[in-house]
Amino acid sequence: MLFSSMIFLWLFLPCVLILNLILPPRTGNWFMIAAGFIFYAWGEQEYIWVLLLSLLVNYCGARLMGKAADSRSQGFGCRPAVLILLLVFNLGFLGYFKYFDFFTDLLGKLSGRQIMAPRNLLLPIGISFYTFQMISYVIDVYRGDIPAESRLSHLALYILFFPKMIQGPIVRYGGFDACIHDRRVTPETFAYGARRFIYGLSKKLILANQFGSVVDKVLSHPMEQISGGLGWYIGILYTLQIYFDFSGYSDMAVGLGKMLGFNLPENFNYPYLARNVGEFWRRWHISLSSWFKDYLYIPLGGSRKGTMRTCLNLMIVFLCTGFWHGAGLSFIAWGLYYGVLQVAERLFLKKRLEHLPGIISFLYMFFVTVIGWTMFRADSLTRGVMLLGQMFAMRPGVYDISMFMTHKTTVFMMIGIVLCGPAQAQAPGLRRHMTDEEGISLMEGAGLILLFAYSIAVAVGSTYNPFIYFRF
Repeated sequence: MLFSSMIFLWLFLPCVLILNLILPPRTGNWFMIAAGFIFYAWGEQEYIWVLLLSLLVNYCGARLMGKAADSRSQGFGCRPAVLILLLVFNLGFLGYFKYFDFFTDLLGKLSGRQIMAPRNLLLPIGISFYTFQMISYVIDVYRGDIPAESRLSHLALYILFFPKMIQGPIVRYGGFDACIHDRRVTPETFAYGARRFIYGLSKKLILANQFGSVVDKVLSHPMEQISGGLGWYIGILYTLQIYFDFSGYSDMAVGLGKMLGFNLPENFNYPYLARNVGEFWRRWHISLSSWFKDYLYIPLGGSRKGTMRTCLNLMIVFLCTGFWHGAGLSFIAWGLYYGVLQVAERLFLKKRLEHLPGIISFLYMFFVTVIGWTMFRADSLTRGVMLLGQMFAMRPGVYDISMFMTHKTTVFMMIGIVLCGPAQAQAPGLRRHMTDEEGISLMEGAGLILLFAYSIAVAVGSTYNPFIYFRF
């Protein structure tokens, strides 16, 4: 079930909002677990057991570590072993479903013979998101940052809370459990949540889907038949699509959380305003960047062990970041691409960028980002390299930009470029308005109703409504 689907908007969401308001808090928590179960099982009946098994194993493992910590003289030494087993379990599950066919195919190509027949496993929706949340939970328990949760229902709500279940943000249990114990919905928070949800929905349906439909049409053709100009055009369109799609879903998640009494962290901070790669990753998918920083980069040594070790740590982190996004060489290349740029900035490039006029560094980052997203979007490393070759050489092709650049797409592209950061940078009040829990004026309320109605009209009038996180 998708946030932008009619079944969610007209049936599931109204029922959940109404029942959440009338049920007492304790009963409401159980109801939210049931809602999350229905939401996930709606399109993932086959693999709901994976999520539930992950929940049960991590709950028991964390409880065991908690009891060992409480009785240091008896069993304290088993905590590292339990943590290792939990990490192996979580990463093993993720690796089996997401990377098994990738590794067997890669080994087969390297050895020149088929190692094992592909299993063509369906990827459980959201497995990367809830697996990383479980890993953060058990590590935080091991570190003593949070106590092991004694109530299975509370941990179940943490995992099954549907606004964040299949597309993030990646939430830490330490910030989530306070809402479980004491969550309140006021008219102000509900109105703010509704506003965020509508803005996010419009980003997805009006802008992202418009860009995505063109990108998908172009990339259905052979790469060598796409002209260099068309390649740059769809590179820009996909750069806009993935931002408005992902940030739109994050806005919807934050808004839904507010309407239900939960505070979810912000996941985007206008990343296309960044002036360097490091700043970009502090603004893009903030919860994932923070996760890799706290649970991989810092344990590896961070920036505490000299320049060369810092550069190595950065390369490892970005390699893992690329691999997290998908089982393919194009994702690994995309991660290494950003790793190399981050290392270059660490060594010499960042200081030079800081002395350039702001517009130059912004244009540099936009260029870097378009190249990165073009590789990310490619179905394979071969196709990605071929398309980039067409773009840099500006080669002609069977399919040219004039065949896909309609007036409608051009207008929406201009709107997207303005709204992905430049407008908010020039009007800070607009930027603050998105996060301030202030009241909604009568005029804004009318505008939101019209925006919601137009979003629904767009969705009803189109059969194109992809969910780009299926691969995650």
